[in-house]
Amino acid sequence: MDENFVIITVWVNDMLTFATTVELKNKAKADVQSKWEITDLGVPSKIVGIKLTISPDSIFISSSRYIDTILLREGLG
Repeated sequence: MDENFVIITVWVNDMLTFATTVELKNKAKADVQSKWEITDLGVPSKIVGIKLTISPDSIFISSSRYIDTILLREGLG
């Protein structure tokens, strides 16, 4: 079984691509570009208010700031 994969996430007009290899990511990007005009903004640090910390072997997703905002708004923080 092939353990390589690509994950493409889309939120309105923002797209994130995650892949197990650079080659797969480049192919996914080329496939999308063949259908639509896209602009590559590089490695993201935040998307939809969620902080992303990306290293060579992991992706850490944190929404603590968003949660803190909700708690404060509701008088729970």
